[in-house]
Amino acid sequence: MTEFKRNFKSLILWSVIVAGTAALMLMLFPAFEDAFSNIEEFLSMYPPEFLEIFGMGEGGLDMSTFYGWFGVEGYLFVNLIGGSFAAILGGSILSKEEDDKTIEFLLSKPISRTQIVFGKIMVIILNLLILNSLVALVLMAAFVIYGDVNMTIWFLYSYAPFVLQMIFASISFLISVFVTKSRRVLSIALGLVIGMYVIDLISKLTDEFEYLKYISPYEFVNAVSIVNDQMIKPLYLVISLGIIAISLLLSWYFYKKKDITA
Repeated sequence: MTEFKRNFKSLILWSVIVAGTAALMLMLFPAFEDAFSNIEEFLSMYPPEFLEIFGMGEGGLDMSTFYGWFGVEGYLFVNLIGGSFAAILGGSILSKEEDDKTIEFLLSKPISRTQIVFGKIMVIILNLLILNSLVALVLMAAFVIYGDVNMTIWFLYSYAPFVLQMIFASISFLISVFVTKSRRVLSIALGLVIGMYVIDLISKLTDEFEYLKYISPYEFVNAVSIVNDQMIKPLYLVISLGIIAISLLLSWYFYKKKDITA
């Protein structure tokens, strides 16, 4: 509970930013609705690879629909901003104890390192669930207003980003076991978020690098699968859960054995 309170202000700030961005993109839909009749002619001027990046290629999203619009214009920002928060949270929640010289006091209490690690992990999960639940409320309000509520798509748009965020948070958490300087950890964590997005772009630009999609968390929860298939592909879900589980287990294993710098 103490750890949750320490991060509460940050949680509120990031939640407002993510939910506010989603709300802004949703409110813009009516303003562009009249222009959608000419959208196909407009998009035909762009190469297929460019459209693929934004999920509008063949078999992709239809921007003239409410769900397609959000998938192209809003979902990416939710993932990027939410992923950044997750990476920062995961990278700092453990490392700041050593960086702020509070780890000695923490270890003086009758708790084990295992309890410390799993306590931090639970705070990460709780923070990310709250953030995505706020986004879920915004999306539901918009879907009701526009009179088009698909519960499956709503749920996936709301909580598929949680999978992406947990990947970034767990990898950053693992990194923080070895890199205890908060600023350095945060730089690496944000570099991970941006770097994975660049890899996702490269995987869509040419067939030669299509294999890169299997290491890009953004591909695992892409909007095209959410809207058109109304699911996260099982293979991607298995890969995601594997990355999260392995990262957290390795964090616990190495943290138990490391020499703590007080």
